[in-house]
Amino acid sequence: MRKKLILKVVVTAILTAIIFVQEEALSFIPNVQLTVLLLVLYGAYCGPKWGTAIVLMHVLLDNLFVGSMTLYVILPMFIGWETIMLASYFVRKKNIYVKATVAGIGALLYCWIFVLSSVVFYKVDFKAYVIADIPFEIVLVACSVITVLWLYNPLYKALKKNDVYLIDNDEQVIIDQTNE
Repeated sequence: MRKKLILKVVVTAILTAIIFVQEEALSFIPNVQLTVLLLVLYGAYCGPKWGTAIVLMHVLLDNLFVGSMTLYVILPMFIGWETIMLASYFVRKKNIYVKATVAGIGALLYCWIFVLSSVVFYKVDFKAYVIADIPFEIVLVACSVITVLWLYNPLYKALKKNDVYLIDNDEQVIIDQTNE
């Protein structure tokens, strides 16, 4: 039992490192990232308990790294990423198109949480922010949907090969075989 818990903690740390490193590696291209794809994948693979741990660690690491340790950034980021991860957990047994839709809506919601946060806390002009943010929202939503459609099933299979599940066996997902 203790050995299994240690293994789950190690897997959680590795998955967190992957999400953090890919986001920093792609940070030179605004809103092009695999974060939403990985959160959709982790929601299905890890479940709410371990998925929340990954989201929390990622948000804290990301904000420590970029120097924005303020609740005005941490809270919206956590809410946005956690929403995507939890929503993907609840659609884990659905087909790839449902997962891609969750990714797209989740990415848009993530953007809009920051719109609201910026308007409320930083007193940014709402209209100006929304107009300036539209291209970035389009990029994040498109990137999220496309990467889920192309990469979700192969990545899930790769995780499944290792036979280390962070959720109980009865909750494991059978991936959509029609979209391979």
